[in-house]
Amino acid sequence: MPKVSVTATTAADPDKVWQVVTDLPRTPEWNTMHQGFTGDVPATVAEGTTYKQKVKLMGMPAEMAWRVVTADAPGNLEMAGDGPMGVKAKNRFIIVPEGAGSQITYEMEFAGPALNGPMAAMLEKQAGPAAKQALDKLIALVG
Repeated sequence: MPKVSVTATTAADPDKVWQVVTDLPRTPEWNTMHQGFTGDVPATVAEGTTYKQKVKLMGMPAEMAWRVVTADAPGNLEMAGDGPMGVKAKNRFIIVPEGAGSQITYEMEFAGPALNGPMAAMLEKQAGPAAKQALDKLIALVG
């Protein structure tokens, strides 16, 4: 199962990071894989919130149907997604205080029959840098 995890620190406190990560209309400002939303974009994120997002990874566009599994402010956000060809995904943000700022870990996991064999390694190779780029943009955004 392809899985990536990137971690970085910021001077912003966990509450500020949480506010940006859970403000879905701000997703295009930092998430480099984001290509748009389809349908309504929820104003708030809570456990059970659902939304649909167009993403692009490995040069391939896909539509993901997301459901918020955990929304434990300001430290833990987990979303489970269903994509094309039986692909399942999980996105997690773990935000912990570090000094006056925060340490942010962004994790992505993928599963499904379409990802067996060499496709899994290719996905990890692409998703890692994409996650790092998104986290770097998020940190620049929150200060």
